[in-house]
Amino acid sequence: MNAVGRRLAGVLGSLAAALIAAAGCSAGGEALGAGGAAGSGATGGASATGGGSATAGAPGTGGESETGGSTAAMGGTGEAAGGSGAGNGGAGGAAGAGGAGTAGAAPTGGTGGAFPAGDEFEGSALSPDWTVLRPDLADVVVSGGALSLTPHGGALWYQASQGVLVYKLVTGDFKVTATVHARRASNRDQTPNQFADVGGLMGRNPSGSSENYVLGVVGYAEMNQLAVEHKSTTNSKSTYGETAFTADAELRLCRTGETFTIYYRHPGDTGWPTSVAPITRADLPATLQVGMIAYTGVRSPDYVSIFDRITFEPVGAGCDR
Repeated sequence: MNAVGRRLAGVLGSLAAALIAAAGCSAGGEALGAGGAAGSGATGGASATGGGSATAGAPGTGGESETGGSTAAMGGTGEAAGGSGAGNGGAGGAAGAGGAGTAGAAPTGGTGGAFPAGDEFEGSALSPDWTVLRPDLADVVVSGGALSLTPHGGALWYQASQGVLVYKLVTGDFKVTATVHARRASNRDQTPNQFADVGGLMGRNPSGSSENYVLGVVGYAEMNQLAVEHKSTTNSKSTYGETAFTADAELRLCRTGETFTIYYRHPGDTGWPTSVAPITRADLPATLQVGMIAYTGVRSPDYVSIFDRITFEPVGAGCDR
């Protein structure tokens, strides 16, 4: 080959080598690009575990139902976070589903707790918030802004026998107050004159096979006089006492721990200057049936207990406050 041929062959060889090198670089770049995309995908998938942080919406415990709702709202926030994680390449959104909070028990009465609502007895029927024990033993009527309990013959709270009780459940310490009028059923302008025609307040153990309670009542009592009477019954064995009074009284039954005190005064008076001796009942449970009673000691009674109002309160500064 002459010199010109050799020079041309060298130029062509260099050009071919350059083209081969360029092709190799392009292929390598595509491979690197593909590898980079795969790497990004893997990284994106890993970031999906960030959606796992949505477990912040785990169920709450305790508290009122409002607390449960707040916990559910937290779960919703976690779900949003999980959704963000899913957007980065994972299934974290599902993990973000917040659990519903566990609702707390309904509050009951007692120190620091909520108390049942009182009643002014407006309208023509007893509120469904009340429960009536032994409704067969009395006529229960709401009329003229008052509750009337007219006991039937033989309805007597004494020893193992029972009368009517219109109650709400109260837990812990409390003071319940009611204005009570003792009258003849046949003529409400007249006061009763038959044995044990009385009505007032009671705190009773809701369970057990025997009677356990404390009560304070006003009317024609067991010593054949108008009086305020108190009674404590333990395992169906009753002890009682009474103090001469009028047929109208504002009564208060107060519990502080195992001590029960019965106060009484004339309607409209202020302060609680008089009470019966405190009654100690360590056996009574925390939760009692608390409310209004009426009973009689005769077979053919002519008696009605009339309640103008009743209130439930915490003990606060004291039973007589």
